[in-house]
Amino acid sequence: MHVIEATGYFDGMVASHRARVEELLTEADAAHRALLIAVPADVGASLPVDAQGITRAIEHIATAAGLSAPERRQLVSPHAVNPAVLHARVFGAAPLTAETVIGAFVEGARVRADALVTLAETIGHRDLVEQVHALLIEHPLPTADGHESTRDPAAALRDAYSAQEQAALEIAARLDVRDLN
Repeated sequence: MHVIEATGYFDGMVASHRARVEELLTEADAAHRALLIAVPADVGASLPVDAQGITRAIEHIATAAGLSAPERRQLVSPHAVNPAVLHARVFGAAPLTAETVIGAFVEGARVRADALVTLAETIGHRDLVEQVHALLIEHPLPTADGHESTRDPAAALRDAYSAQEQAALEIAARLDVRDLN
């Protein structure tokens, strides 16, 4: 009998893609919480969300779905140009405004949302694509300038990131079903 370890592996193989994505998201959440405890409050306030778990989940799902290394890089390459990166190129180490920080998180989230939709389409199940689209639409990002008439931008980011995590879990679960067939 093979026991599934806490890492989601048994005999060196992934027990399930969903379990691995859950693990990646949990590890990233713990690291983000530890970071928030370790940094000054003003720095922590500028880090309302952390995308490492979603980014790692996308990488895992893309690999499991059979995308090549260049295809996987292409999924996230738009990260190279976001408001914070552009600010640094123009102004160097000058402090970022709250709008620039929110804009950077929003642009990163847009890249990941596109990647999640692409992964759902790659797997090829129309209902999965519709489910991922619905999750992302029901949990919209704030506008890139950080303003949204009815919601706090940081709260909207947290909600949208949570929806992206859920989308990643749904895609991973569909990969598990595909792999069983």
